[in-house]
Amino acid sequence: MSTIEISGTVAPGFESVRDEFARNFTDRDEQGAALAVTLNGERVVDLWGGPADPVTGRAWDGDTLQLIFSGSKGVLATALLLLVDRGAVELDKPVAHYWPEFAAKGKDGITVRQVVTFTARMPAVAAPLSQDDLGDPEAMAKLLADQEPESDPRAEGILYGPWATGWIIAEVIRRVDGRRLDRFFAEEIAGPLGVDVSFGITPEQEHRVARTEYGTGFREQFGGYFTSDDPLTQRIWQNPVPFPEDEEIWNSPARRFTLIPAANVYGSARGFAKLYGILAADAARPAEQEHTLLSRRLLDEARAPYVSKVDQLIDVPMVYGGGGYRLRTKARPTVDGDSFGHDGAGGSANQAWPRAAAGVSYVMNRLIALGPDDKRASSLVKAVSAAMTELGIGGGAR
Repeated sequence: MSTIEISGTVAPGFESVRDEFARNFTDRDEQGAALAVTLNGERVVDLWGGPADPVTGRAWDGDTLQLIFSGSKGVLATALLLLVDRGAVELDKPVAHYWPEFAAKGKDGITVRQVVTFTARMPAVAAPLSQDDLGDPEAMAKLLADQEPESDPRAEGILYGPWATGWIIAEVIRRVDGRRLDRFFAEEIAGPLGVDVSFGITPEQEHRVARTEYGTGFREQFGGYFTSDDPLTQRIWQNPVPFPEDEEIWNSPARRFTLIPAANVYGSARGFAKLYGILAADAARPAEQEHTLLSRRLLDEARAPYVSKVDQLIDVPMVYGGGGYRLRTKARPTVDGDSFGHDGAGGSANQAWPRAAAGVSYVMNRLIALGPDDKRASSLVKAVSAAMTELGIGGGAR
């Protein structure tokens, strides 16, 4: 991997970021990846390298699309918040206000905010599902409407799940707006703003998509969840298993061309950095100024800590803002210290940095176990933060 050619450009002062990006390939088992950073709407880092598809040998380029798994939840939250900003949805109103059938079996008081922050006791579909079922969001929404909220005491506070939140929020959007989530996002956000991000892809885009593969320790980290005989764990992490043994499921047209709201957003690093850069700028501008995507008032609420708790099932500390963005578990004084967005399984990072009005996106096609096995994203974030600090960038909104 030491011979991987790094392509793209960096603005003066960001040369160390290129060095760190190259180090991922030589030292950290990187395969194919891209990194983009926008600053006040201008792209200051635009790097890529390695194969997009190691089977065919197709190289990564600046427009390569990558699946970001649960990073999708940050994009999902953005779509929902657009309707909130327009007054069509209120976060603290019950889901059933917009979707009456959801009130069944004791769910009449569950609010939209509780769903998007994983505090609604609705982490999973209870009925047995197959991998093929994931691509029918309306059918999944009906199953969720027909079931009871989770009664297990471990559901107190945050109870995270890979799929269900997306189906509930997507159905709220469909009931309010009339369009499915993928079309709503394309027509209201991606198209008007020129953002290269989408829920699922079309067949015409498939030649641009990187092939995802499981890397070092990735699937093994979930072993206890995927084989557990604990009923709650089975409902959330085995119905169905989000990362089956056959990784080709995630590379199949059947998975790529469908809508799985919480898990199959695709985009280029350029696209994600542009989207989160717009959000960061909106969060940093004075409240009286016109916004590009979301108002400062709503973003202040959406990124203010709403719930901070260790998920009692997977023993992971989580902090969610009031609008569904995932936040740092501990704020810090660095330029990235108040970042918001949502991380994705395997290593991707897509974040808004309001202090610098910056958007940062790192995407890659080799999934590696979280924690000490994978320092790729954290090393890049630190390098970008250090470069901005050296340049005196980062005196924006706090």
